[in-house]
This record gives sequence, structure tokens and C-alpha cells, in this order.
Amino acid sequence: MGAISPLFLVAALAVGVPIFLHLFHRHEAQRISFPALRYLARTEREHARRIRSRQLLLLLLRVAIVLTLVGAGAGLFFRGRGGDHPPTALAIVLDNSMSSGYVEGEQRTLDRLKAVALRTVDLANAGDRIWVLEAGRPWRTALPGGPADARRELAGVDVSAAHGDLSAAVARAADLVRTAGMGQAEIHVLSDLQATAFSEDHMPAGDVPVVVSWYGEPRVNRGLTDVVVGGGLPPLEGQRSEVTARSASQDPADSVPISVRVVIEERVRGAGGLPPGAALSLPLPPTPSGWVRGYVDQDADALRADDRRYFVYHSRPPPSVAVGGNPGLFVLEALTVLQAAGRLTLTEPGRATVLLSEGAEGAEALRAGGAMLVVPPTDPTQLPALNRRLVARGIPWRAERRSEEGETTLDGDDLPEPLAGVHVRHAYGLSLAGAPPAPAASLADAAGMPWLVEGTDAGGRRYLLLASALDESSTSLPVSTGMVRFVDWVASQWAAAGGAVPPRVAGMPLSAPRPADRVALPSGDTLSIDGTRMLRDTDQAGFYTFLAGDSVVSVEAVNPAPDESDLTPVDPASLDERLGSEVTVVRRDGAWERSVFRARRGPRLTRALLLFTLLLLLLEAALASAGRRAATTPTAPEAGKAVRGPS
Repeated sequence: MGAISPLFLVAALAVGVPIFLHLFHRHEAQRISFPALRYLARTEREHARRIRSRQLLLLLLRVAIVLTLVGAGAGLFFRGRGGDHPPTALAIVLDNSMSSGYVEGEQRTLDRLKAVALRTVDLANAGDRIWVLEAGRPWRTALPGGPADARRELAGVDVSAAHGDLSAAVARAADLVRTAGMGQAEIHVLSDLQATAFSEDHMPAGDVPVVVSWYGEPRVNRGLTDVVVGGGLPPLEGQRSEVTARSASQDPADSVPISVRVVIEERVRGAGGLPPGAALSLPLPPTPSGWVRGYVDQDADALRADDRRYFVYHSRPPPSVAVGGNPGLFVLEALTVLQAAGRLTLTEPGRATVLLSEGAEGAEALRAGGAMLVVPPTDPTQLPALNRRLVARGIPWRAERRSEEGETTLDGDDLPEPLAGVHVRHAYGLSLAGAPPAPAASLADAAGMPWLVEGTDAGGRRYLLLASALDESSTSLPVSTGMVRFVDWVASQWAAAGGAVPPRVAGMPLSAPRPADRVALPSGDTLSIDGTRMLRDTDQAGFYTFLAGDSVVSVEAVNPAPDESDLTPVDPASLDERLGSEVTVVRRDGAWERSVFRARRGPRLTRALLLFTLLLLLLEAALASAGRRAATTPTAPEAGKAVRGPS
């Protein structure tokens, strides 16, 4: 048993008042014994016993009245599984990732989860502090509020195309409830419990109680997991190409091809049958210059969000490319392959839009508006000449020898797709020498050092500067399949903001290009670009169009994470390891209310105690009234005749 206002129990000391009156406030009368009245002694003793019994019963009733009033004022309750609970810091983790859009019957999984979350809110008190965290939108700020605020938050939650990391969401929820400074804390997890939703970090909640609504029923799904335009070399103006889509299914017995369509600018351009686990290439028609938006679409199933994959590319005429110095045998071979495929034309530096140069040779002849890739020399004794040419062009980077050796893999937030997985064995050190005329950026890093940097020189021409020579002793790029794609990326995509734009994953931030001041979302809404030039809220699948005024600067295609298509549930026996040391899994729908708010107060006894007090008051009044009537009524001998003494 407990009390809401335990200090009120001090009032129980008032029981001393009736006890004091009973023991010390008696009316004592002088007793005179008459011989003629001795025969009445027996009757008197019986009468006295009745009076003492009545007085003792009145004392007990009055003490009970005081105690029940004190208990009602203190808010006594029995601890249990129903009724009220002490103020609790509660975090509701709602998994609204892409898989929550799965439809069973006429209801989405998210709708079922929200209904359970609302049952939690119905049990909450005004003293509770509640946070609603969306696993599919982890970048959104969760603010504490009461039950009414939580209902509004839950009503506004919709399915996100992003991946949901439940482990990270629960760890964040645990931090919030721990720092709330309240006596009780709980985390309620409402999820379809995909196995892919749990990261490798264990015990994110620690000892904070976690209540999980089990919704891990087996479900099957077939979705599109990947789409590639032109095999990585997107079409140029007037060229035909193809788009390749790949499908996956969780049903081992599923082998029936499903119909897929390729749609360009909202017009169906091709169709075919795609078996699960296979890839299908569909033709792309020639397109004029400009941004080309399209998607591959399959027949709808229960999870509609992964039945469509978006792609975008910039169609433009083949670029004109020139060579300065000797950038290396592998660069020259890649140029020959691309020229034979009609993807570029070779020309003189003065006529070229792109210059591929060793040591910045020929940079002085590059026309205004051109761009160049600077490849450092293989011989380190040529570095001073390279640095002099960089100074002459107004490029603030300097190359120097590095003593460190060893193989490393390129990485970076803006790593170009052809450089993914490329190893570097030798690289020069690149460092800034003075303030650049425009912001410089590193597109690829090797062991934490810049390896591929971009910027604008003093004449307004764009440049890329490599830290390694393009030979097999310095890097694995020349002998990999990425070499041709890298040269094509430099000439067709980077230099002229064209070519392929690799699809982005929903939930990952997008970096706004420098001229853009607004972005049009897939929903049709438009947002202004803030000072960070980062778009964080990318929970919608579709096209994000960056605008400068009314001009299109670039377009990004955003697709759901492929992991979200795998609906395999997690092993329930592993939830203790994945979520915390105090996990309660609720499997039956009707058991949720009995499992949440573990520190239950149970039903309050105030009303019952007040009713019992009223009953005691009535009994006390009746007993006291009966005692007064007995005191004024003569006994049997007195009612018969008067007792006279001797005459």
C-alpha cells in the first residue's frame, strides 16, 4: 500500500483525542450504600457492563472515523496493475519507417502501431512527461509534453521512406527519460520489429524498463532494390541507352515474373517481366538536352513504397576534351574508349571544355568557362613545377612529398561513385596555401588526408586536383572498372553538372549546390536553402529539384533503403540483448494495458474510505443516541415503586 500525500498521515495523531476523552474525562459520583438497596447491586453491575461496552465501542468507532478520514486525505492506494500511477517520464518510440506502410486488409502496420500508442496515452496522467520519437525521422526534435500533446504528435506521424534504426531510437529515448529527473521512467516501443532495424550497438536502454508490442508476424514482400542507368554511363543527347532494375523477394517459392515498366517524364517507355532475384534491362529512348526524370515501376503489392525506383540524369551533347602533358597511359586509353563510344570528342586545349592535364600543363590555354583535372607527376622532383603552375592559375593548393606509406581506401561524404572501393598506395600531401577565391572542398580522402579536391581558380574556372598519379603503383583506379567511368564522370558530369546522378537513400542529407536558393520536394512543397546548405528532411521518395530563381540547378533522385524491403522479424529471444536489461514483450492485444506503467499505484481508496467514514458516523450517531436514551430511562426497580427508609 502507498499514499499520494504521505505527510498527511501525520494527522493520524488526532486519534489521541477520543482516547484521552475516554480515559480521563469521566464524571465520578459519590457512592452511598444503603442496606435496603444492596439487592440491586447485581442489576447495577450488569447495567455498568453494558455502559462500558457501549463506551468502548464508541471509542473504537471514533478512532476508526479519524483514521479513515486521514487515509482519504493522504490518498491511500494499493499497488497493483490497474488504475493510477506515479508521475512517469515516458518515451514512445514509434517505428514509422518504410516497412510500416505494409497493408494488411485495409489497415497499414503504422495505423495498428499508432492505435497501441494511443492506448498508452489514454492511461497517462497529467503529471507524466511524454516524448514521441519517430524511428523513421530521427532528425526531428522530440519535445516533452502531456497526454494531449502526445495525441497531437501521434496524429501527425506518417510513413517515412527512410530506414528506421530502432537501436539508435531507443538509446536516444533512454537519454531523454534519464535526464528528466522524475522518479519513474519507461520506454514503449511500437514497431514491426524488422531484424534489419537493429544495429550492432547492444543494450541501448540499459536498466530503463522497455515495453515492446510484439508485431513480428511473418510477412512476404517483393520489391525493387536497385536501378542503374546505362550501366553507370548515362546517355548523352540523342543517344539510346538502357536502365537495369533488380528485384528481390522473401518467399523462396516465389519464381513468377512480375510486370515492370520504365516511365520517362510520366510516359511509359518500356515494359517486361522481372523474376525475383534477377535483373532486367529496359531500353531508354533518345532524349534532348536537359534533366531527364524517370522511374521503374512494378505491379503493386502489400508494401507499395518499394515497388518504384526513381532515377535522374542530365542529357547533354558530348563534351570536348583536351590533354595537357602526359596524364598517363590509362587516362589516354580511357579517352580512346569514350571517344569510340561517342561520349566525348578530343580537341585542342583552346577549344576544349575539359582539360585532363599532368602537372597543370596547358592550363593557360583553357578557354573561359572550361574545367580541368590536374594529375600530379609520377616523378616527385616535378612537384615544384606543378606548384608554380598552380600559383600562376590562382589555385591555392600545394603538393608535397609525404613520408607515410601504406594502402588505404578512399572515403568521403561526397565520394564520386566511380571511386568507391578504390585503394591508394602512394599519395602526395595536399595543403591550402592562402585563402581560395571560392570555397574549396575535398571530394575524396585517403587516411584522413585530401586526395581529390575541387574549387574555382582566380579566373573562375573549375578544377579538380588529385593527390596521386594515375598509375598502378600509386592507386588501384587505373586497373579497375572504375577508370573509364571516372574519366566519363569528370568530363560529362562534374565538369558540366551533367551525366548520371546516383540515387540517394531516403533519410540521408542532401548537399545543396552553390547557386541553389530553394528546393522543390517530391510532395510539391518548396523550401528555402538555409545557411548550412544541407537538406536534412529527406523522408520522401522521389525527385528533389534544386532551384536558383526559376532555373533548375540540379535534380536528385531519392529512393528507400533496400534493407527496408526485408520484412523478416527479429528473434524475440534476442530483444533483451538488443534493447536493454528490462524488456517486456507484449504478445496479446489485451495485455498491453496491464504491462505498461510498471510502478502502478492501483485504484485510489479515497472514495471507498469516505463512504466507509460516512457509515461509521451513522453507526456512531446511532450508538450515542441509544446510550443517551438508556441514561434517561429508569431501571425496572425504579419504575416499580419508590424505596423508602425506616420511619
